Amino acid sequence: MKEKSILTVPLLSPGWKKVAFVFFPLPVLLVIGMAVVRMDIDPDDVAQIIYGFWAIGFALLNLSREKYEDEMIKSFRLQAFQTGSYWLIWGLGALMLINYVRFDTITSEIFTAYLVVFLLNAYIYAAFQYQKYVATKDDN
Repeated sequence: MKEKSILTVPLLSPGWKKVAFVFFPLPVLLVIGMAVVRMDIDPDDVAQIIYGFWAIGFALLNLSREKYEDEMIKSFRLQAFQTGSYWLIWGLGALMLINYVRFDTITSEIFTAYLVVFLLNAYIYAAFQYQKYVATKDDN
């Protein structure tokens, strides 16, 4: 495969991880500020703002290079994306089941692109961190 292929995803420098961590508390502060300025905020909008910011934060973490990016890390990264997609399918199924049992309907305002992208990136991040943890645990 060519190096300049559209299938090649360029990874961000490790410094982007610091930027990514800003996206986790920022929506909470934003929502509090919006509540102070304008009291009629829809709770669904609040959830979507938080999901959106957290999705961006996790995406930046997932796309940031490690200090030492070797073949093992590349393999972990690929496996994390596969595992994250797998967990997303089961997670959405569980949410649909819970929603059906609770509200007698499968669809809801909760099922948005923001939620799905947040869950996918959170699952990918968790799978990647878990693989790194297991690898370092086995080395000790």
